[in-house]
Parts: sequence; C-alpha cells; structure tokens
Amino acid sequence: MSYRYELYRRLEVVLPVENLDRGLLAEVHDPVWFLGRQWLDGEHQGEDASSPVTVLYRASDQPVDPHADDPRMDPTLIPPEAIVESEPDDWWTPGRRIRIGRRASPFLVPLEDRRAAPLSLNDLPVPYDRFNGRGYDGRKVYENRDAEAVIQPIPPPVFAEVPPTEPRDLWDPAELIYSTSFGCGGRTLGLERHTGGNVDWYSVDADGPLPTPDPLPDPVEVHPDRLRYPGAPHPRWWQIEDARVDIGGFPPDRSHFATMLLIDLIVSHSDDWYLFPVVTAAGHAVTLHEVRVRDSFGDEWPVTPPTNWSLFAVTGLDETSLLVWPTVTTPLSGPVLEDVVLGIDEDANFLWAVERRVEGRDLPTPPRESEVPQNGDGRPVLTSNRKRYTYVPSTPMFPYWHPYQIPPEDVGGRRRLVQGRLADLKADPPVLMPEPRARVLFDRSAVPPAPVHQIEPSTVPSLGLRLERRYMLARGTDGRPILWSQRRRLPLLSPPAPRIRFDVMQEEVVTET
Repeated sequence: MSYRYELYRRLEVVLPVENLDRGLLAEVHDPVWFLGRQWLDGEHQGEDASSPVTVLYRASDQPVDPHADDPRMDPTLIPPEAIVESEPDDWWTPGRRIRIGRRASPFLVPLEDRRAAPLSLNDLPVPYDRFNGRGYDGRKVYENRDAEAVIQPIPPPVFAEVPPTEPRDLWDPAELIYSTSFGCGGRTLGLERHTGGNVDWYSVDADGPLPTPDPLPDPVEVHPDRLRYPGAPHPRWWQIEDARVDIGGFPPDRSHFATMLLIDLIVSHSDDWYLFPVVTAAGHAVTLHEVRVRDSFGDEWPVTPPTNWSLFAVTGLDETSLLVWPTVTTPLSGPVLEDVVLGIDEDANFLWAVERRVEGRDLPTPPRESEVPQNGDGRPVLTSNRKRYTYVPSTPMFPYWHPYQIPPEDVGGRRRLVQGRLADLKADPPVLMPEPRARVLFDRSAVPPAPVHQIEPSTVPSLGLRLERRYMLARGTDGRPILWSQRRRLPLLSPPAPRIRFDVMQEEVVTET
C-alpha cells in the first residue's frame, strides 16, 4: 500500500519579542546620503522652527443691527442681498395676490361691473398672465379697502397675513444703483453704489474701528491644519505628486494678481502655510484681539498681522476685524422679467432706453420700414416726367424706444436726463407712442409735476449699460425661504442707436399705367 505526503512551506514574520525600540528608530544604512540631499536642497541654511501644534486666540463678535430698526430685516437671519435689493411689494407674490383677491371677492361688486376694473388682475408676469382679468388683485383690494367697488366692509382676517409695513426701496432711480447703511457695534457700515449681486465683506466701508470689549473674552484653543488646495506640494519628500496638476504651466501674468500670488505661495513657502478655525456667527463682525501659537517644542509665539498688507480688510475697521455676512452663494434665479438697454446717441443728442422684455415677455423691435417705395409690379418707371417729392417728417420711430434729453432748465437744481415720449407723425393727427412699462424706468417717489423718471448723465457710460430685473429665491440661516426681486446693471459692448434723421423730401416713384 502506497502513501502520499504533501509538504507546505510558508514565510512567517519573526516577532521582536525582546525589544520594540529598535523597530521604532527607523534606522537607515547610509544617513550621510540624507545629509547630502539636505545640503543640496539648502535645508542646512534654514531654521528649525518646528511645527505649530495648537493655537490660542481671543476673539469678540459684534452683531449687525437690523436694517432700519425693522426686526424682519435682521442680517443674522436674512441674506444681505434680500435686505438691500428688496422692493416694497415683494411680499405680494402672484399666488398671494390671487389668493387674497379670492378671499375678498364676496365683499366686492361682481367682476363684470365697471367699478371692479381698477381692482382686477391685469399685470401678472409670465406664466401667471393667464389669470389676468379673471379675478381680483389682492394687493389692489388691500390698498383700496375703501374703494367704490367694496360693497361690504372686508373683515380683518382676510388680510391677517399681510405685513403691517413694507421695506423701503433702496434703489436710486437716477444713479441706477443701491445705497444704504447698517449699524454694527455703534459704527456705521456704508454700502455705496451696489449694482446688484453678491454682498460680502468687501461691499461695505466702516466709519471707524469696532470697540474693544472689557474684559477680553476667554482664550479658545484650536488645532491648526495645513493649507490644502489642488496642486499643492505634499508635505513629505517621498509622496507622489499629482501628475494632472502642473503649477509651472500657469504663466506669471502681471495682470492677474491671483496667478502671481499662487506661484509665489508654492515656490517661496511651499507647504509651510497653516490654517486655524475661528468660531463666529453669520451676520457678525469678528475681531481677533490676541493669537498665540504653541509649537512642537512647547514654545509659544505671539502672532501679529502685517501693517502694510491684508487679503481680507474692510475699509475703516482694524486689520484684525472681518465682517461675516450670511451671503447667498447659489441662489435660484428666476427668468428675466425686465430687460432694458440704455445708450447715448451722439447724433440725436438723446439717451435711449429700449425695452426688450417686460413682465416676462419679449418686446421685439418691429422691422424698419423701407424709406423708398419699391417698384415690384414689373411696370417701367417714367423718367421723362417732372419729378415730384413728398414731405417725410423724420424717420419712423419704433415703439418701446424712449428718449431721455437734458431740458433747458435744471431739475431740482441738478442737471439730469429727463424721460420724454415720442410721437407717431404718420397718424393724423399725430399721437404719442406708448409709455414705458418696465419698473426700472419709473421713480416711485416722483410726484407731478416732477418727471416720471430722470437719470444722472454720468451714470450711463459711452458703451451703454443693461438693466435686468428678476426674482431670486434663497434661504436664511433659519432655513426659511426668502424671495425678492433683484435689479442689476450690466455692461454693454455698444449702445443702441436708431439712426434717426431730420425731415426730408422723398422722391415719388411714378410708373406707367
């Protein structure tokens, strides 16, 4: 009987059961080689500054006061964009106007009555325009609670959700910008010439430094971490770098400061940058009063900011103060409700405001009519007869083009471009062209006989500008949705020009019969 034997062999690690110290020493066979590499890289000329282990800092917070002393406009809860850019009637969304109008309908005259016309829905934007003329406007009913169309007193519960006051409109219709100010710690934070969009620390200027609390807050201990960014060099020598990132491929363009700063950061200081967190709250101005770093040797080093440069600095505040807004990073932008183009026409000495989109609908400019009649019936043109001419008053103008002209006398002691209206001279008798419908071409505070809208001449650059108005949706720090309408000015590459001309005598084309 035969037997079969199988032999297995394997490698096993011999555990250093006697002493673990030698394994932790990480001994090398040629330490002189490492010293030589350090000598080639210039590390022997550096300082052994160790590494930061902990950071102790003292910081104080000052909340930004509610705007205009309105508790609903609290910058600690609401993004500053919604506070600055809101219009007085932003609360009246199309849904609320329809819903409150239906609640009040039992106390109004029938919709077919002529007295109901001023209270009916007629200016809802797209896609709510389908409800125009099919119900009452809750906003108009609320503003005209004593109108003739109200046949019974409307009970207060119908308007229970309507806020008692509306926010103030901060849009300057003459300068086409936003301007306002906030209070913080007894100081004033001025927001000047805001053209719409993000509001952050760089958007405001302070009239003085924030007061220092007495006593100072207790120190806070945190742990720093290395500055990390795509393409950053690894902190250890033998880590493999990412081949997809080539910092040397960025040219040091002097016109792009950020590129120069990035290259200087990598080449000069490599991976020696550290960050540490500072605990604060949105809608506050935080001030660092003291910063001390404890290194791996147990020594503490005070940190002071540079006096001649700062990356984050608010004009008027100390170098160690920073305003932290609950700014909106990715709001939901609605479709453009109004699109108006402004430009100066040197030939006509006008400033033209062209409405391209109103209430969510495009207003295309009609095609230019031919100035000379065309002979398209194939009959020969008579050239032996005496020529006849027809008087043509100017060039036909288009609707939605609105002129602004400097009047002979100043308006309120200031030189302004005043809105006017064109006339259709083809009609007999001539009739005025339609009035502007875009809100950005109106002044809410204008009272007759003052002009409906006037613009500062220096506001519109030579290449023109573009005004857009749309709804924006975001969330506050408490999670509630916030809706507001934003007006924003954008640059143009060329101004609009209709090429108007003066009155001419146009030759008539006479054909054989």
